Amino acid sequence: MAQGRYLVAGELVLDRVDERVSRCGHAVRLGGKAFRLLQALMERPLTLVTKDELFEAAWPGLAVSESVLTTAVKEIRQAIGDNARAPTVIETVHGRGYRFLLPVEATDERPVKVAKTPAMRQPLRVRPLWIAAAVAVLVAAVMPWLWTRLGSGSGPVSSLAFHPHPQSIAVLPFEDLSAAHDQKWFAAGMTEEILNSLARTPDLRVAARTSTEGIGQGDMRTIGRKLNVAYVLEGSLRREGERVRVTAQLIRSRDGFHVWSQNFDRSTADVIGIQEQIAIAIARSLKTVMSPDKLAAMVSLGTRSVDAYEEYLRGLAYERAALTTGDPRNGESAYAAFERARQLDPDFAAAHWQAAGRFFSRATRVGAAPMQSDSNEQERLQQYLARVDAAIAASDGTPEQLRYRSARALVDYRFRDAVNLMRAYLQQRPRDLDAWDEMVNLAGYVGDRALMAEAARRIHDQSVEAGMPLSRALTASVLALDIDNAVRRARQQLAMQPGVALIQYQAHRALLWGGHRDEARPLIERIRQSSLPEENKLLAELRQACADGGAGAAAIVSKLDSDKRTSTSGRWQAWMIAGDERRAYAQLKELDQPARLATLAQYMVYPDFDARQFPLLQSKVDDDHVRRPPIVRAPYTCRPGTAS
Repeated sequence: MAQGRYLVAGELVLDRVDERVSRCGHAVRLGGKAFRLLQALMERPLTLVTKDELFEAAWPGLAVSESVLTTAVKEIRQAIGDNARAPTVIETVHGRGYRFLLPVEATDERPVKVAKTPAMRQPLRVRPLWIAAAVAVLVAAVMPWLWTRLGSGSGPVSSLAFHPHPQSIAVLPFEDLSAAHDQKWFAAGMTEEILNSLARTPDLRVAARTSTEGIGQGDMRTIGRKLNVAYVLEGSLRREGERVRVTAQLIRSRDGFHVWSQNFDRSTADVIGIQEQIAIAIARSLKTVMSPDKLAAMVSLGTRSVDAYEEYLRGLAYERAALTTGDPRNGESAYAAFERARQLDPDFAAAHWQAAGRFFSRATRVGAAPMQSDSNEQERLQQYLARVDAAIAASDGTPEQLRYRSARALVDYRFRDAVNLMRAYLQQRPRDLDAWDEMVNLAGYVGDRALMAEAARRIHDQSVEAGMPLSRALTASVLALDIDNAVRRARQQLAMQPGVALIQYQAHRALLWGGHRDEARPLIERIRQSSLPEENKLLAELRQACADGGAGAAAIVSKLDSDKRTSTSGRWQAWMIAGDERRAYAQLKELDQPARLATLAQYMVYPDFDARQFPLLQSKVDDDHVRRPPIVRAPYTCRPGTAS
């Protein structure tokens, strides 16, 4: 925010010198703390200001409770006529802080004529009795019509429930209008990269790509309400020979107004600039607080090679298809396209990073494949490092390099460095859900359960806000031993997406950790009927069996242990749930060697994993001066001798 004596937001004026606030030219009475809070919010409009930052602004150096902050914000709202339940001036970001929702101008000239802002409401005043009587008559006359409109869900009344964040947007899949309809991959890749570019902007809320799948065409007002976003971007492209024509439209979902639209008719040699210009135009239209230079740097993909760019878009399209269909052939095609992109442009950091993902699997995740042989695993690790190092070298000066360096530090067993580098990255890319996902693991390696809990909250809140809750938030909440929130989030995600198998699976575990075995039990049948791997279905059954006293648990463990398709992680979890730690750790002993240590380290995310069982891993932990927290057993673990 530029310096200036006055901060002006519509009819609200804050005088930083005399420490006064006025609205419509009339003085607003605020206490000193409330004034400083309002000033802190107006100095950073349209941006989340955290609770810690507000405490420092109003109570520097003092330890005060959150209730004091809440009371001060309430004082501001009452003074300016804002409503906490339907805020138009100050928004509560639960658990995090507050956001001033109006644009603010800083000036040294006191405004003579104050702009009217419909968002501001006059404080409630006592009216004469005759006015109250007239209102009562009016309400009585209108109520039958009102109930009719509410019942039908149409008309202006139904729209009152539509309160999206003012800087929220959904990017619909671009249409391929080419004569041969052979450019769907190009349209899908461009959609993905525009979405990714917008998602990097700290103060924009971008609907998850999964929430826009299958949304189809239709009235933008209806689509906006369905996705709970203030704006919708739709577009199409047509490719003919050496020409590409792209049309993009940004539409306000409240009323269908076209905020911005543009046609791009370019040669294929200029195609890279189209995606960047669209992302910049949208971010500016939504009044992001980023400077133009930072905005341009953020949306730049990092290559000027059209051929490499097209292969990268092809890879994104295949990757999106793999997530949608689950077909592993799409994953292989994505990797091949990223490989071609990085070979065409050795300075293309994003392509190196995407290609690296193929070589480093998460052995402890749902559906993890059985472990590779020692030699194959070592070779895969070397391939991974080669691509990560190339990404680091090609990304100098960008926030993304911090993320790449974090990955490199982890492989070098510099656990604390990996966490700190990821922290620095997330300060600049706070809405990168994939990075918060990585932070869950990193925090687990250093035993920072509070940081794991913070990552879980970010994943849950942002994914729920986008309309597509991620089960990873439930996993992370349990791993952080933030059980009350794990249970609350499990119930919320089940209510939102009752048919998603991963949510059912992780919610079942969260409920058992919370001691709600009767509530968890009905989920077992839904998990059995799902498309989850058999290993995970059996693990869920085993958890429930042990929580219920152990009947049938031994047969489930035996089935898991004898099936060659069961992963090492599955066997370890099975024996730990059954209460036989000796046999559980025996499954992992072969991983405590240099060639396979990167896989063993992944088990440190579990609260019941004891790194002291593995001399080489423990030596790496000690070398990095990491102090692991006490081990906590799952409450549903079978007691020795009870599994039958």
